[in-house]
Amino acid sequence: MELRQLEYFQAIEKFRSFSAASFEISTSQSTLSNQIKKLEDELGVKLFKRHARYVSLTPAGEEFLIHVQKVLSEIEKSKETIQQYTNFEKGQVHIGALPYISHLGLDKIITNFIKTHPGIDIRVYTGDSDDSLTNMREKRINVAFINAPYSSDYDIDFYPLVKDRIAIIVSKANPLSNEEMVDLRDFSEEQFLMINSSHDFRLDLINACNESGFEPNILLNGASMHMVKNFVEEGIGVALMGYRLAQSISNPNISIIPIKQTVERTTGIAVPKYKKLPLATRLFLDYTLTEINN
Repeated sequence: MELRQLEYFQAIEKFRSFSAASFEISTSQSTLSNQIKKLEDELGVKLFKRHARYVSLTPAGEEFLIHVQKVLSEIEKSKETIQQYTNFEKGQVHIGALPYISHLGLDKIITNFIKTHPGIDIRVYTGDSDDSLTNMREKRINVAFINAPYSSDYDIDFYPLVKDRIAIIVSKANPLSNEEMVDLRDFSEEQFLMINSSHDFRLDLINACNESGFEPNILLNGASMHMVKNFVEEGIGVALMGYRLAQSISNPNISIIPIKQTVERTTGIAVPKYKKLPLATRLFLDYTLTEINN
């Protein structure tokens, strides 16, 4: 019995599909099938029932799963424990990052950390908050810069870094562009441009519009700040975003106007709720919090 066979077994049980599991763990389906067959032959029982579109565990497979989960969990704990005795300067940190963190100045934390700790293997994966939280749950990344609010489905510790009140971004040609403050209901007939952030934060923006008496007509859902800026400049839609984020794309062709409604976005750093974080992850977390406080 090999460790990889246990990992393959757990992946198939999770996705209920040989093809989905093989894609997830970057292994050919034939390799996966062969290893599971060897495992079943060694154990002398069938672990999976094959159906037309999915697989399910046999009673023996369900019993075996309990022990596999315990074994893999203990192995993961042993790795975390043994890191105490290794040089964390040779560890790794895989980071999830919002596509626009550079507009908030948070990318400097990553680049400065790389310069300060050249021996640590850093990988950065961009995506919205939901993507990063999913990747963290699946242990593809160790830490993530995300926005709050976020779904309570994820078991994380969240440390706020940047708090931003939401403003509306309009073209200079908009009749309200020179107002000192506006009400969202003044834009009920406009098309809205949404920056991908998180499902829960998007709901907050939509709810703010609903409470102002209208359902927003959403023209664009995207991650490109450049595209949002171009649309606004052309007078095609308005955008709701954090004031600090808006200032980073400010130019003479657009206006940033505070709104009467109180909607806030908090960008922070999230880590899994481990009893003890891996040393390299803890180092990056502590470095980030120190940089922000300074």
